[in-house]
Amino acid sequence: MLQKIMKEREVKFKDVVFIVLSQSNSYHVKRADLFQKHFTEQLQDVPQSDHPLLFFLHKQWPEGGAYTLFPLMEGFAANFSNKAWIFVCEEETRINLAGLITVLSSFDYHEQIFLGKPLRDYSSSIIHHYAFYDNPSRFLYPDPAGGFALTLPLIKSIVARLKSSKLEIDFVIDPKHELAKFIRNEDEGTPLTAVREFCTSVTSDKCVTSLPLRFPQCGTPLPVDDLFVAVKTCGKFHKDRVSVVKKTWGQETTNIEYYSDKEDPDIPTIDLGIENTESGHCEKTLAIIRRAANNSDEPWLLIADDDTIISLKQLRKLLACYDAKEVVVMGERYGYGVAKGYGYNYITGGGGMVFSKPAVKLLAEECKCPAIDSPDDMILGMCLDRLQIDLVHSQYIHQARIEDYSPDYLSYRDHVSFHKHYLIDPIQVYKMLDKVDLGLKSPHDEL
Repeated sequence: MLQKIMKEREVKFKDVVFIVLSQSNSYHVKRADLFQKHFTEQLQDVPQSDHPLLFFLHKQWPEGGAYTLFPLMEGFAANFSNKAWIFVCEEETRINLAGLITVLSSFDYHEQIFLGKPLRDYSSSIIHHYAFYDNPSRFLYPDPAGGFALTLPLIKSIVARLKSSKLEIDFVIDPKHELAKFIRNEDEGTPLTAVREFCTSVTSDKCVTSLPLRFPQCGTPLPVDDLFVAVKTCGKFHKDRVSVVKKTWGQETTNIEYYSDKEDPDIPTIDLGIENTESGHCEKTLAIIRRAANNSDEPWLLIADDDTIISLKQLRKLLACYDAKEVVVMGERYGYGVAKGYGYNYITGGGGMVFSKPAVKLLAEECKCPAIDSPDDMILGMCLDRLQIDLVHSQYIHQARIEDYSPDYLSYRDHVSFHKHYLIDPIQVYKMLDKVDLGLKSPHDEL
């Protein structure tokens, strides 16, 4: 009987479809090429007819919302109906293919099953729309760095729900959480099954996936003088927020200017002649971009809020990986409407928005604000979408506070920035960033 069950569950390489969450920027294309090399080297002794299908988003599905997976589900169900599993991972994920096949074979792919390296929240968070606020740790969602897997019956059930009911996700903030929440379907659907063999840091010889790259290593960091830093502020925050910047990351460069609605020679600030607004700040941001396009020669521009907490040292290491001659707009990607197959992506401003010089010039020439208080990040996203410019999503730049993320998600990477001073000590957060290792321990082994 046991042998019969194992035979029915047996998975071969060709039964799995691999989806890599790749990006179109030249640096990320190179990283995807390295993934493919490592992947195909493991198949040298496997007949070509038995090879698994391998797809990269930047090649096969360059559409703006493909990274959410929702727009792809119907195609998965139609085109891969003879497969057993869809396995999703990141460019930097490394997979022991034979080991993965063994793990997948221990589950019945005829059932609706969702496997992954689990993440959980320990407090309700704005980035997850305060979901499960009464007990956020009870909800598990997958970490794409360790990979996650869905059976075809589960894919088909997702497609059926998408056809029968309206997808309610307008703003995409954290696609891994939003996908898992949709699949969980208010405790009526399929929960994530935690798989110890899906790893980021290699915790045992049983790990079949891992993320060996803690932070990009691209040689000599960008010179200090190649990065111009613009800080957005206003008069009421000069004393508390700007003072923190000047005590922390503002000391990492002399190539920095503070833009406000009031001149303050003690900082000093620059008054752009634009009145302060309670939200949006579109005209202020575009004025900074136009000023940088006309008055600065630096290859890179960072626009940060006065309550952004950032390590310029880490940012300069990161920027060494990118070509300043290309049009690059980088930060943490959010999306509006993209899970539904329309809309646009944008770089959310709090973690910092990074622009190459060609991008600065393009935005200065092509983008306009509908109103002075229009949301700057979303308007820039709409403009870039119109120009068919892809954003670069960085895993190291964060819109929210350290407390708003799963400790397990933060523990295996170094980071560039976080955002907000609310209920935290921003100077202490900066010191943690400056030390690189946040000192967080992964709770994954406790599961």
